[in-house]
Amino acid sequence: MDKFQEIKNNHLALTQYYRWYQVYELPFNTARINNQLDILSEDVEISSQAGTTKGKDGLADRLKIFEGWQNAHHVKNTQVQLEDENTLRLEADILYQNIRPDDSRYSYTIHYSTLLNLRESDLPVFKTVTIQPTGVIENPEFTAAYADNRAKSFMHYWLYLMETIESNAPKFEELLAEKFELNMSTNPKIETLEKFQEWASSIPTRIKSSGHFPKNLIVKENQDQTIEVSVDFEWQGVSIDDKPMIAETHHDWTLENNLDERFARMKTMTVTQTKPFQIVETK
Repeated sequence: MDKFQEIKNNHLALTQYYRWYQVYELPFNTARINNQLDILSEDVEISSQAGTTKGKDGLADRLKIFEGWQNAHHVKNTQVQLEDENTLRLEADILYQNIRPDDSRYSYTIHYSTLLNLRESDLPVFKTVTIQPTGVIENPEFTAAYADNRAKSFMHYWLYLMETIESNAPKFEELLAEKFELNMSTNPKIETLEKFQEWASSIPTRIKSSGHFPKNLIVKENQDQTIEVSVDFEWQGVSIDDKPMIAETHHDWTLENNLDERFARMKTMTVTQTKPFQIVETK
């Protein structure tokens, strides 16, 4: 499998994995529970210390136990690999914190072992999820994680769509705010869907394959529920005439966040080139 496919698989799995936690980190309602059902296969099997459940039915009832809890899931590391041609394996370690209605506080380290079914031109869905506590943290200091998980899920989906823009450009509509402004480093400002689609259709004429590696991610939630994201991307690509390319960019984003939608939406984006797009000269 080529490295660009591995990068895409990583984005696909992490888009859904960071969505997994969001339902637990907000007050429950029908839209948010439906967004959780959206990431599960019909016959999903979820195993934890509380036992094993099969299927999507009854999820709303199972979530009732967490009513009134404050939960935070801090993802520490993730590993994604192809299990077989139809399945991704994702292993992850997190720090889980909660404050219960009686104000008791708990904090655990947990290992997640998951399999996701790949789907044709759609996001993968969880087939099995095994949740294993690995340690207890004494005297925990609670820190919310919702904005972080929301931004990371958005980021990985945005990058996946960027890397498959030839076939997936229309899907950006779900990720763009009603009024958006994209200030690309090499392009005039983009403020309409028509201009965005025009720009999107120009990319495959120059780039055959590409992959993004995010680093230095900083996420901040504002009073008005928008989310500020600052992130650097190392970019690798292959030009239309098969030459390897590299670049590095810094991105500043403001995301609009309707808590009931599958994803946040890009309101403003400013891209600064820190290493210009260039052909890698091979000796």
